Amino acid sequence: MRTEAVGGSLSIIVGEHEHILAPVWVGEGYPSDVQRALPGIRSGTADGVTPVVTGRRISIGSRQLLDDEDVSWADSAGFASIHTASGFLLSRLEPAKRRAERRPRWSASVAAAAEVILETHRREGAGANARLASIAEIADAARLSYSSTAKALTDFDEAGYTEKVGASRGPTAGRALRDPGALLSDWAARQSMNAGDRVQLHVPWREPQRSLELLNDVIGDSEWAVSGAVAAEQIAPFLTQTVDLRAYIAQGELHEIRRMLTAVPDVREVRSGGRIMLKTAEPHLFALAERSGGVPVAPAVRVYADLVHRGGRLEEAAEHLREVAIGF
Repeated sequence: MRTEAVGGSLSIIVGEHEHILAPVWVGEGYPSDVQRALPGIRSGTADGVTPVVTGRRISIGSRQLLDDEDVSWADSAGFASIHTASGFLLSRLEPAKRRAERRPRWSASVAAAAEVILETHRREGAGANARLASIAEIADAARLSYSSTAKALTDFDEAGYTEKVGASRGPTAGRALRDPGALLSDWAARQSMNAGDRVQLHVPWREPQRSLELLNDVIGDSEWAVSGAVAAEQIAPFLTQTVDLRAYIAQGELHEIRRMLTAVPDVREVRSGGRIMLKTAEPHLFALAERSGGVPVAPAVRVYADLVHRGGRLEEAAEHLREVAIGF
């Protein structure tokens, strides 16, 4: 490649091809400077000549304006974006500053807000960028204060899960769920680390249906919801055999429910390997539970998180559940 000045233009010769650039000086390079130059560029450019707006420093706003008009530019700082109809391209820009990823601190309130958003999104069958319910509605469903819900949503905005849409204030202001898949994966990973209070029970039978009948008979009037493999079979059948039963019970009821169940013949508490595991859960989970075959089933996104945590064959069931019943 070689260059040479031709009158007030620059000729760039690459092999047998010549590209002619005509500089248009705009001084400091502010948007107002560019605006004044554009009419002349549109009307006064000769065929085969590419106008290039030049200035001491072409500002960010000026660059956007020129890009919108498909006009080349270069500045004294050494940056440029030049393209010609004859096939010459030169781009020299500052390295893009990558914004550091910020993930929310998964407090109980943030996790509850995420679960409500995800399960509501699943039930509505909405795609990416679907509008969310109001902060007040999410707070009510998650059993949270307005302020803690607003803080959680701000965290989701900064993480890229959600984004504000409409006006900044007023009735048209709102949020859209931009990346439900990322929110589900990140929330599920955090959810699996939330051990909570739990108890394991041994029973002599292997059929989870008998364990369901036991829970229905003994704690049917309490708040509870089945999860894990048994719940997945209710929502999106995949496994050919399940043995253990995992269920959530309301916080504050673990001691009494343990007492009632261990009073049943052939049921005893064990440290590990129990075929029934009971775990406490937040109040919003029971509001989100749905009945299937007469059994309260935890929300599908929670079932997914529980299956992923256990891995192995159950991780395959989790992916099947996500594909068939969750959809993102």
